[in-house]
Amino acid sequence: MAAETKIARWKLIVGYGAFSLVAFVLCLLLTFPYDTLRRRAVDAAADAGYALRIGSLRPGLRGLTATNVRLSKVPNGMTPELHSMLASNAGMLPGPEELGEPLNIDSVAVRPALLPPGVAFHASLMNGSLSGNVGGLSDVSVSVKLSNLDPSAGNLKGFSGMDLAGKLNGSLNLTLPKTRGQPDLSQANGQLALDTKGLLIQGGNITVPMYGQPTPMDLPRIALGDIDARIKIEKGLGTVEALQAKSEDLEVQGSGTVKLGQRLDVSQPDMDFKLRAEPEFVKRLGLLGAGLSILPADKADPKFRVAHLGGFFNRPNFGPARQQQQPQLR
Repeated sequence: MAAETKIARWKLIVGYGAFSLVAFVLCLLLTFPYDTLRRRAVDAAADAGYALRIGSLRPGLRGLTATNVRLSKVPNGMTPELHSMLASNAGMLPGPEELGEPLNIDSVAVRPALLPPGVAFHASLMNGSLSGNVGGLSDVSVSVKLSNLDPSAGNLKGFSGMDLAGKLNGSLNLTLPKTRGQPDLSQANGQLALDTKGLLIQGGNITVPMYGQPTPMDLPRIALGDIDARIKIEKGLGTVEALQAKSEDLEVQGSGTVKLGQRLDVSQPDMDFKLRAEPEFVKRLGLLGAGLSILPADKADPKFRVAHLGGFFNRPNFGPARQQQQPQLR
């Protein structure tokens, strides 16, 4: 008579525990309200005037993952009809004429984070990645890192109007205190860093404020080259620690401050620039080149022209550097 075998008690506990965990995870994946989450993301983008389209939304190795994401600025404003079509994930959507040219994002993954408590994210786009986290208990902590972004990919040209090439790397770390329960950008602390390699504007068009009116302007070819920028932010005041760019077309050196507002578009730059442009590049700029030529020469190094950027980010003033007042003799 074969001896009876008895399974050890700890093996039973482990087995039942593993089965319960797998069953819970499967149930969660099968019943998770993906459509509700998609609609909330579409609604949030629509409130800011953007059209958001998500190809699929499913769990992934990095967390809840959206793939084939397209984000575009609606040229004529978001209408209730467009919003309804986007929220319902209708099969047939209008083209770029109504929704705008999209920025194509391969995937976006979101998961809970512990340090600080909040949300971590990772996006694959433009042949590189964007990652970071947002969270905190009392203050809001924001951390973002750009890694090897290729601005010639992802339809950035159609989305922004600028035809760029090169490599983009950078980081942003901010702590935002809360005012009346809301994160206050005007009191933020942290640091911004940008590092580009071989950045080249190959053309395109932008809208710039001229004589108080937004004016479309075609961009010539401009080699910006390698850019190193670092800004330290204390209590909402950003101080430029380094800002320089150098290429075969021009050399730029910058200094000054940026006073952050409640919104980034109403932040106030107070920055001085020294620019040295090659003669052939100035000719290629046309009207813009004529504007550079009228800037005053730097007294310390006449090879450079000096300029000042003021106003607000949504209404910038760029022109000759301010004349420093001479001390009065008594």
